Amino acid sequence: MAQPRVGASAQKILLPNGVRVLTEQLEHVDSVSLGLWLDSGVVDDPAGRHGLTHLIEHMIFKGTRTRSNRRIAETIDDIGGNVNGLTDREFTYLYARTTADHVEQALDLLLDLLLESVCTARDLAKEKEVVLQEIRLVEDTPEDWVHDLLLEVVWPEHPLGRSVLGSVESVRDIGRASLLQHLRRLRAGRNLVVSAAGRVTHDQVVQCVARLTASVPPGEPFASPGAPTFTPGRRLVNRPTNQVHLCLAAPACDRTAPERHVYAVLDTILGGGTSSRLFHEIREKRGLAYSIGSYLQLYRTTGIFTVDAGTGPDNFEVVLDLIRKEMARLRRRGPTASELERAKTQTRVALSLAAESTSFRMQHLAISELCWGRALPFEEILAGVTAVTAEDVHALARRIFASEQQSLVAIGPFGKRRR
Repeated sequence: MAQPRVGASAQKILLPNGVRVLTEQLEHVDSVSLGLWLDSGVVDDPAGRHGLTHLIEHMIFKGTRTRSNRRIAETIDDIGGNVNGLTDREFTYLYARTTADHVEQALDLLLDLLLESVCTARDLAKEKEVVLQEIRLVEDTPEDWVHDLLLEVVWPEHPLGRSVLGSVESVRDIGRASLLQHLRRLRAGRNLVVSAAGRVTHDQVVQCVARLTASVPPGEPFASPGAPTFTPGRRLVNRPTNQVHLCLAAPACDRTAPERHVYAVLDTILGGGTSSRLFHEIREKRGLAYSIGSYLQLYRTTGIFTVDAGTGPDNFEVVLDLIRKEMARLRRRGPTASELERAKTQTRVALSLAAESTSFRMQHLAISELCWGRALPFEEILAGVTAVTAEDVHALARRIFASEQQSLVAIGPFGKRRR
């Protein structure tokens, strides 16, 4: 059965207090994915309290006015599904995946966690220690830590450059009063989007959400921190690792710019798969890296295009030189016709496969609303990819792959050899 496209059955309603409810009814599945999306993330953490939003995401699972931590866990098992939360730089959300007969139970649980969590001082003290362990774990995992360090270098004076987790110092300084104050702001109706995709009806979700959020005040949305400026730079961090983990980044567009489709195709050609230039040249042809690729991070006001790799310390400079040579080749000649078509096919197929997931469709509904103010049809995305030309990719490569506007971050056993 052909999968329905987003937009064909998507519905939206704006409740009187500003809460937005979006649904997509899919008759060909038995499951439902539900999400409570907050139009706020790490960029909205108050100065000096970086990591506050992520800590709140942890705390709301500790207990509510009517549910203990134990009862929350039992309710999750009662619906037989998956319930969790995620903090991002621009958004925060809670989600549940279950079956159609447990939709109202799942919504009741998610909204109870968000609106009725009590965040006791005792739980806060314990959870701060958990988050501090999480921060240390990341710093002991260089293949993860290098990506956080990259954003610090690229956007050093902007909230987008902050770690989602915060720092040891900032987390330790967070008190219960400041946590509850920020949580009250997060709970505003104008800050909340509820999205659902799967075997569910629009009326069912709207009625349930309207009842459970009736007392939620409209509040005010968070102010945008504005667009950061890409900062070229270089940071080598000495660690006694067996590999050097590196990221080399160039500036990219924001997530709603029409040029994002060109970036996606360029990303696929350079490092997006096993036929990509970097994978073939560095791993397959020379065996210099097990992990090599590229990726995009797009936000509302900006983005970055990053190549990441892990290689032996003795091969660090060689791999870095090969990455830059592949960038220079794309600057000189652009992609071949076969590369272009292969990359566009990969992008289209990846989207079609992802669209079979109710979780993906739920996320797509919410992010589309938060960024575009509407459900962005898949056909519109596919048309944008299809329209990309070799000249578009070549022009973009010429613009962003200049060495003077790149940032490099690497973690490895550099010692005193490098600065």
